[in-house]
Amino acid sequence: MRRISASLFAIAVVVCVAWQMSASSAAAQMPSPQSSRFSGAWCAQGDPAKHASISDNGVMVTLTNENGDSSPGNYQGSNQIVAPGWQFVTGTLSKDGSQINWSNGTYWARCPSGGGGGHGKMNLNGIWYANGNRSLQCSIQQHRNVLNFQNETGDRATGSFDGKNHLSTNWGGNQIGGSISRDGNRINWDNGTYWIRYRVYGP
Repeated sequence: MRRISASLFAIAVVVCVAWQMSASSAAAQMPSPQSSRFSGAWCAQGDPAKHASISDNGVMVTLTNENGDSSPGNYQGSNQIVAPGWQFVTGTLSKDGSQINWSNGTYWARCPSGGGGGHGKMNLNGIWYANGNRSLQCSIQQHRNVLNFQNETGDRATGSFDGKNHLSTNWGGNQIGGSISRDGNRINWDNGTYWIRYRVYGP
């Protein structure tokens, strides 16, 4: 009788240990807390034709750009991700989770889900460069149709869309219009200058 009891006890221990190991393995496979915020479909430079993505299967994080190139990803804190395969470019997630601003001045935005609604306007948020010069950094902050600009000398302006691919800006009383390229990465200003955005990775 004692032998049977001992055997049953041994079997119970083995089953318990196996269950614990299985649970630990499952826990190790669980995506990190940042996963739900970063994972999913993204559009490089906010362009719906430039599909990018971030996937997290609990073992590794994979970032894929619109050219199909991939890099592993590493989370940093609650709102940053690093891509070692792309020269360690770092992406910072916006507070509302709709955009990743990369450390080289480019960005990914959540792809539109399709269907009705929305303003039909391009997403111009991010870092821009006057005349394409990386040392002449500018910026645009966009909230729906309201735009805030800062040029390479620190001057600020407000503006808005006054057409599908056209802007109207006010630089301290000086009105300057801007025409946006179809891909949303260049603004040709009425004063003969232009701003452009660069992709996350090289040519």
